[in-house]
Amino acid sequence: MTNKKFKIPPKQIDSSDCVVHIGQRISDGVVVEKGEAFNIHDKEWVKMIPVVTMGESIALMNVSNLSSDGEGASESFEMICKALANKIVDWNWTDMSSEKLPKPYKNPSVFKELNTEELVYLVTISTGETPSEQKNELKDSLNIPSAENNLNNLPSR
Repeated sequence: MTNKKFKIPPKQIDSSDCVVHIGQRISDGVVVEKGEAFNIHDKEWVKMIPVVTMGESIALMNVSNLSSDGEGASESFEMICKALANKIVDWNWTDMSSEKLPKPYKNPSVFKELNTEELVYLVTISTGETPSEQKNELKDSLNIPSAENNLNNLPSR
């Protein structure tokens, strides 16, 4: 890791829940066959500064608003790679042959070599919670009685 002192301490995030699918089929933008899932960064981690910059927000909005012909995709991709390179200060990630990847800090080119699902994973954790945390919240929310159920339990007049 870089010896740089950060105003906000970087957060280390376990990357074991980063999944890449092999044999996935997508039709009209919808996954029709999940394929086989591989946790390719099992026991690996990422250290990142846990804040979202305005540049990241704009880049993500640009990606979500891309036209169907992909106009602006290259520019948005560049912006995301630069934002991640400023935010991810260290990692111990390896490539598909278990070789160490170059350090990510101030190195946007390293993100261009990642699989799409790896990049989506990094963008997801950089803007909020890990997929594991999201699943735990979803599971917890399923155990909370809804307002509608509470209203139905009130005594009638």
